[in-house]
Amino acid sequence: MKWTNGDCPVSNEPAQEALPGLLRDFAEITCPTCGRFRITRTALEMIRGRDLDGRQFALTQAKRKAPEGKIPVIDSYML
Repeated sequence: MKWTNGDCPVSNEPAQEALPGLLRDFAEITCPTCGRFRITRTALEMIRGRDLDGRQFALTQAKRKAPEGKIPVIDSYML
């Protein structure tokens, strides 16, 4: 599944893809609430079925696991 500019998959607020069409395995999203993060294509499909708390938890996990200065990545194992 490809994410296109629209709503953030975590917050459902308007967001943009940071590098449209350049990343195959990830969508890199910039959201005014969530910040900049990546989400794998598999996780993108899975996250749509989660409630807001579940989506925010996945982003929080990704931020904790990201090395300092790196963009957090939501992967399917976090969902």
